[in-house]
Amino acid sequence: MIDNFANMNDKETEKRLDEWWGDLEYLVKIRILLKAYPGYSITKLEERKIAKMWKAVSLEKQKDIYNNQFRYVFTQ
Repeated sequence: MIDNFANMNDKETEKRLDEWWGDLEYLVKIRILLKAYPGYSITKLEERKIAKMWKAVSLEKQKDIYNNQFRYVFTQ
């Protein structure tokens, strides 16, 4: 697996992840968070605020999700 963050410090990594997260479609964000929080429902994620739930995911887990983002994209 390619590590897209190998030559970046934490601040640069966080910036890239924030930009990527901000550009995702709402349903893709939900799909990612449902995998990150397997016991949660869509309603529970929305109640707890999606952006807040993403920030609660560890930086290492966020990097793993980014590196495997092809798994979360919807195909038409």
